[in-house]
Amino acid sequence: MSSQRADAAGLRLLVVGASSGIGHAVAVSATERGAKVAVAARRIDLLNSLAEVTGGHAFELDVEDSAAINRVVNDAADALGGLDAVVFTSTVIPFAYIEDTDVATWLHAFSVNTVGANNVLRAAAPRLAENGVVLVASSYDVGRPRAGVAAYSASKAALDEILHSWRIEHPELSLIRVGVGPTDDTEILRGADRDLLDQLVATWVAQGALPARMSALRDVANTLVSLVTTAYENPTVVPEVVQLAPRIKKGAGRASK
Repeated sequence: MSSQRADAAGLRLLVVGASSGIGHAVAVSATERGAKVAVAARRIDLLNSLAEVTGGHAFELDVEDSAAINRVVNDAADALGGLDAVVFTSTVIPFAYIEDTDVATWLHAFSVNTVGANNVLRAAAPRLAENGVVLVASSYDVGRPRAGVAAYSASKAALDEILHSWRIEHPELSLIRVGVGPTDDTEILRGADRDLLDQLVATWVAQGALPARMSALRDVANTLVSLVTTAYENPTVVPEVVQLAPRIKKGAGRASK
């Protein structure tokens, strides 16, 4: 693939949650910038297509399966000849009013967004190179949840506390938490009930929670890759918490769902 710049040249990167959206875009961006990339997610058919494009390695992975996480992280590190960085973007966003959010939905959200991220970090830490970096994608809206996404918001808030604990117990790790704001083309609405979504969008607009414009997917992915490469190249500094918000240009209209 052609490269605009080679600032990630030789970086051995595992992207978890790469079958679509931000993870997929991160894998493409990192490859274009010279990285050696392994990708993991549930939808192996999409991953195989991505691996053909990037010349990397694809691994089927359900992040709710802790044993599979250990196996895939080790297999990816072996395939890459080492592990310099991990980017975790797997997420589920159940859309439901809080009184309609059942136990199974709560458990699924926490299992993927919170425990899954923790278990990937747990498996990756022993395999990371000396200057290794882990970047975990979280939500820009932690602490200010929107209507209709209680399980998602709570699971991401809990993830923040887990990452705090990792930093306290393992200050040697370069661990970056990125709060990602509204981003185009991420498939977060895949499978959502359209009538419910229409109600929620109206609420978000009324509450000022829907931006006039979303961030471009490629811009977000490029920024995440830049954060990883910067942290890897500057090992005495950790950009611990970064927030990515849409940049609103003058005259921009209200974003559509």
